[in-house]
Amino acid sequence: MPERRLRAILFDKDGTLTDFRASWLAKYVGAAEELARRAGAGPELAAELLALAGFDARDGRFAPASPLLWATSETIAACWRHHPRLWRMREVEAVVRTHLADDRRYPPKPVGDLEGLFRRLAARGYLLGLATMDRAESARLLAERFGFAGHLAFIAGADSGCGHKPEPGMVHAFCHRLGLDPEAVLVVGDSVADLEMARSAGCGAAVAVRTGATPESDLRARADALLSDVLSLEAWLAAQE
Repeated sequence: MPERRLRAILFDKDGTLTDFRASWLAKYVGAAEELARRAGAGPELAAELLALAGFDARDGRFAPASPLLWATSETIAACWRHHPRLWRMREVEAVVRTHLADDRRYPPKPVGDLEGLFRRLAARGYLLGLATMDRAESARLLAERFGFAGHLAFIAGADSGCGHKPEPGMVHAFCHRLGLDPEAVLVVGDSVADLEMARSAGCGAAVAVRTGATPESDLRARADALLSDVLSLEAWLAAQE
Protein backbone atom coordinates (compact mmCIF):
# COMPACT_ATOMS: atom_id res chain seq x y z
CA MET A 1 0.00 0.00 0.00
CA PRO A 2 1.25 3.55 -0.65
CA GLU A 3 2.48 5.57 2.30
CA ARG A 4 -0.15 7.75 3.90
CA ARG A 5 0.23 11.36 2.77
CA LEU A 6 -0.68 13.06 6.05
CA ARG A 7 1.37 11.79 8.97
CA ALA A 8 0.96 14.48 11.64
CA ILE A 9 -1.79 16.77 12.91
CA LEU A 10 -1.24 20.16 14.50
CA PHE A 11 -4.31 21.37 16.39
CA ASP A 12 -5.28 24.83 17.44
CA LYS A 13 -6.60 24.92 21.02
CA ASP A 14 -9.33 27.48 21.66
CA GLY A 15 -12.35 27.19 19.42
CA THR A 16 -11.04 23.89 18.07
CA LEU A 17 -10.66 21.62 21.09
CA THR A 18 -12.83 23.86 23.25
CA ASP A 19 -16.05 25.65 22.39
CA PHE A 20 -14.87 29.21 21.81
CA ARG A 21 -17.96 31.09 22.94
CA ALA A 22 -18.54 28.90 25.98
CA SER A 23 -14.88 29.04 27.03
CA TRP A 24 -13.62 32.49 26.01
CA LEU A 25 -16.39 35.02 25.48
CA ALA A 26 -17.00 35.30 29.22
CA LYS A 27 -13.29 36.07 29.72
CA TYR A 28 -13.40 38.92 27.24
CA VAL A 29 -16.61 40.33 28.68
CA GLY A 30 -15.22 40.07 32.21
CA ALA A 31 -12.02 41.89 31.27
CA ALA A 32 -13.91 44.64 29.43
CA GLU A 33 -16.30 45.13 32.35
CA GLU A 34 -13.47 45.39 34.88
CA LEU A 35 -11.65 47.94 32.72
CA ALA A 36 -14.85 49.94 32.42
CA ARG A 37 -15.29 49.94 36.21
CA ARG A 38 -11.68 51.02 36.74
CA ALA A 39 -12.29 53.88 34.30
CA GLY A 40 -15.31 54.96 36.35
CA ALA A 41 -17.76 53.94 33.63
CA GLY A 42 -20.43 51.32 33.15
CA PRO A 43 -21.63 48.70 30.66
CA GLU A 44 -21.57 51.20 27.79
CA LEU A 45 -17.78 51.45 27.91
CA ALA A 46 -17.42 47.67 28.17
CA ALA A 47 -19.52 47.31 25.02
CA GLU A 48 -17.39 49.94 23.27
CA LEU A 49 -14.21 48.04 24.16
CA LEU A 50 -15.62 44.79 22.83
CA ALA A 51 -16.71 46.56 19.64
CA LEU A 52 -13.24 48.09 19.29
CA ALA A 53 -11.88 44.54 19.27
CA GLY A 54 -14.41 43.35 16.70
CA PHE A 55 -17.25 41.92 18.81
CA ASP A 56 -20.76 43.33 18.58
CA ALA A 57 -22.44 42.58 21.91
CA ARG A 58 -25.87 43.40 20.49
CA ASP A 59 -25.94 40.63 17.90
CA GLY A 60 -23.20 38.42 19.35
CA ARG A 61 -21.07 38.46 16.20
CA PHE A 62 -17.34 38.71 15.73
CA ALA A 63 -15.78 40.53 12.81
CA PRO A 64 -13.62 38.17 10.72
CA ALA A 65 -10.46 40.10 11.62
CA SER A 66 -11.29 40.44 15.32
CA PRO A 67 -8.16 39.93 17.46
CA LEU A 68 -10.40 38.22 20.01
CA LEU A 69 -10.52 35.23 17.67
CA TRP A 70 -6.80 34.55 17.62
CA ALA A 71 -4.54 37.20 19.22
CA THR A 72 -2.47 37.27 22.41
CA SER A 73 -3.55 39.06 25.57
CA GLU A 74 -0.90 41.71 24.82
CA THR A 75 -2.42 42.41 21.40
CA ILE A 76 -5.93 42.65 22.82
CA ALA A 77 -4.77 44.97 25.60
CA ALA A 78 -3.00 47.18 23.05
CA CYS A 79 -6.21 47.36 21.03
CA TRP A 80 -8.24 48.43 24.05
CA ARG A 81 -5.64 50.94 25.15
CA HIS A 82 -6.48 52.94 22.02
CA HIS A 83 -9.82 53.87 23.59
CA PRO A 84 -9.58 57.46 24.92
CA ARG A 85 -10.90 56.36 28.33
CA LEU A 86 -8.07 53.85 28.77
CA TRP A 87 -4.97 55.24 27.11
CA ARG A 88 -3.59 56.53 30.44
CA MET A 89 -4.57 53.43 32.44
CA ARG A 90 -1.40 51.51 33.30
CA GLU A 91 -3.06 48.27 34.35
CA VAL A 92 -4.87 47.46 31.09
CA GLU A 93 -2.56 44.61 30.12
CA ALA A 94 -2.54 43.15 33.65
CA VAL A 95 -6.35 43.11 33.79
CA VAL A 96 -6.65 41.45 30.38
CA ARG A 97 -3.95 38.91 31.16
CA THR A 98 -5.54 38.02 34.51
CA HIS A 99 -8.98 37.37 33.06
CA LEU A 100 -7.72 35.43 30.05
CA ALA A 101 -5.54 33.18 32.21
CA ASP A 102 -8.24 32.45 34.81
CA ASP A 103 -9.53 28.95 34.01
CA ARG A 104 -11.08 28.62 37.47
CA ARG A 105 -13.49 31.50 37.06
CA TYR A 106 -13.95 30.69 33.37
CA PRO A 107 -13.51 26.90 32.99
CA PRO A 108 -12.83 25.67 29.43
CA LYS A 109 -15.57 23.63 27.78
CA PRO A 110 -14.26 20.75 25.62
CA VAL A 111 -16.13 19.99 22.41
CA GLY A 112 -16.36 16.32 23.39
CA ASP A 113 -14.22 13.32 24.38
CA LEU A 114 -10.78 14.72 23.58
CA GLU A 115 -8.91 11.91 25.31
CA GLY A 116 -10.68 9.34 23.16
CA LEU A 117 -10.07 11.32 19.98
CA PHE A 118 -6.35 11.78 20.60
CA ARG A 119 -5.93 8.17 21.75
CA ARG A 120 -7.51 6.85 18.56
CA LEU A 121 -5.54 9.19 16.30
CA ALA A 122 -2.28 8.22 18.01
CA ALA A 123 -3.19 4.53 17.65
CA ARG A 124 -3.61 5.09 13.91
CA GLY A 125 -0.04 6.38 13.79
CA TYR A 126 -0.60 10.13 13.63
CA LEU A 127 1.90 12.40 15.38
CA LEU A 128 -0.02 15.05 17.31
CA GLY A 129 0.68 18.58 18.51
CA LEU A 130 -0.91 21.80 19.75
CA ALA A 131 -0.25 25.32 18.47
CA THR A 132 -2.00 28.14 20.30
CA MET A 133 -1.80 31.88 20.71
CA ASP A 134 -2.35 31.28 24.42
CA ARG A 135 0.59 30.47 26.67
CA ALA A 136 2.23 27.07 26.18
CA GLU A 137 1.66 26.30 29.87
CA SER A 138 -2.07 26.89 29.45
CA ALA A 139 -2.11 24.44 26.55
CA ARG A 140 -0.24 21.85 28.60
CA LEU A 141 -2.63 22.25 31.54
CA LEU A 142 -5.66 21.90 29.29
CA ALA A 143 -4.22 18.73 27.74
CA GLU A 144 -3.64 17.31 31.22
CA ARG A 145 -7.09 18.40 32.40
CA PHE A 146 -8.84 16.54 29.59
CA GLY A 147 -6.55 13.51 29.55
CA PHE A 148 -4.70 13.72 26.23
CA ALA A 149 -1.33 15.20 27.24
CA GLY A 150 0.36 11.83 26.89
CA HIS A 151 -0.54 11.68 23.21
CA LEU A 152 1.14 14.98 22.32
CA ALA A 153 4.59 15.17 20.74
CA PHE A 154 4.64 18.98 20.60
CA ILE A 155 3.12 22.04 22.27
CA ALA A 156 3.76 25.62 21.19
CA GLY A 157 2.27 28.84 22.52
CA ALA A 158 2.68 32.50 21.74
CA ASP A 159 5.47 32.53 24.33
CA SER A 160 7.43 29.58 22.87
CA GLY A 161 9.63 31.60 20.52
CA CYS A 162 8.12 30.07 17.37
CA GLY A 163 6.42 33.24 16.17
CA HIS A 164 2.73 34.08 16.06
CA LYS A 165 -0.11 33.01 13.80
CA PRO A 166 -0.62 33.44 10.86
CA GLU A 167 3.16 33.20 10.50
CA PRO A 168 4.43 29.68 9.70
CA GLY A 169 6.84 29.38 12.63
CA MET A 170 4.78 27.03 14.81
CA VAL A 171 4.33 24.60 11.93
CA HIS A 172 8.03 24.74 11.10
CA ALA A 173 8.95 24.08 14.74
CA PHE A 174 6.54 21.11 14.78
CA CYS A 175 8.14 19.73 11.63
CA HIS A 176 11.65 20.28 12.97
CA ARG A 177 10.81 18.49 16.22
CA LEU A 178 9.36 15.45 14.43
CA GLY A 179 11.58 15.36 11.34
CA LEU A 180 8.73 15.94 8.90
CA ASP A 181 8.14 17.97 5.79
CA PRO A 182 5.21 20.42 6.00
CA GLU A 183 3.44 18.48 3.23
CA ALA A 184 2.92 15.67 5.76
CA VAL A 185 1.17 17.96 8.26
CA LEU A 186 -2.53 18.67 8.65
CA VAL A 187 -3.51 21.82 10.55
CA VAL A 188 -6.90 21.88 12.27
CA GLY A 189 -8.25 25.20 13.49
CA ASP A 190 -11.20 27.51 13.83
CA SER A 191 -9.81 30.83 12.63
CA VAL A 192 -8.49 32.47 9.49
CA ALA A 193 -5.12 32.81 11.26
CA ASP A 194 -4.90 29.01 11.70
CA LEU A 195 -5.64 28.38 8.04
CA GLU A 196 -3.28 31.07 6.78
CA MET A 197 -0.54 29.66 9.01
CA ALA A 198 -1.03 26.29 7.35
CA ARG A 199 -0.92 27.77 3.86
CA SER A 200 2.13 29.94 4.53
CA ALA A 201 3.99 26.91 5.95
CA GLY A 202 3.15 24.73 2.94
CA CYS A 203 1.12 22.18 4.89
CA GLY A 204 -0.45 19.22 3.15
CA ALA A 205 -3.96 20.20 4.27
CA ALA A 206 -5.88 22.66 6.44
CA VAL A 207 -9.22 21.76 8.00
CA ALA A 208 -11.56 24.20 9.75
CA VAL A 209 -14.15 23.53 12.43
CA ARG A 210 -17.34 25.41 13.27
CA THR A 211 -16.84 25.48 17.06
CA GLY A 212 -15.12 28.86 16.93
CA ALA A 213 -16.68 32.21 16.07
CA THR A 214 -15.27 32.96 12.60
CA PRO A 215 -17.93 33.30 9.88
CA GLU A 216 -18.23 30.06 7.93
CA SER A 217 -17.77 31.84 4.61
CA ASP A 218 -14.31 33.01 5.66
CA LEU A 219 -13.33 29.51 6.73
CA ARG A 220 -14.77 27.77 3.69
CA ALA A 221 -12.79 30.03 1.35
CA ARG A 222 -9.48 28.95 2.91
CA ALA A 223 -9.96 25.37 4.15
CA ASP A 224 -9.77 22.01 2.41
CA ALA A 225 -12.75 20.98 4.50
CA LEU A 226 -15.13 22.59 6.98
CA LEU A 227 -16.29 20.22 9.72
CA SER A 228 -18.94 20.61 12.40
CA ASP A 229 -16.37 19.92 15.11
CA VAL A 230 -13.03 18.25 15.68
CA LEU A 231 -14.71 14.94 16.53
CA SER A 232 -15.69 14.69 12.86
CA LEU A 233 -12.02 14.65 11.89
CA GLU A 234 -11.62 10.89 12.07
CA ALA A 235 -14.20 10.28 9.35
CA TRP A 236 -12.60 12.95 7.14
CA LEU A 237 -9.16 11.39 7.58
CA ALA A 238 -10.49 7.93 6.78
CA ALA A 239 -11.86 9.28 3.51
CA GLN A 240 -8.41 10.64 2.58
CA GLU A 241 -6.53 7.38 3.18
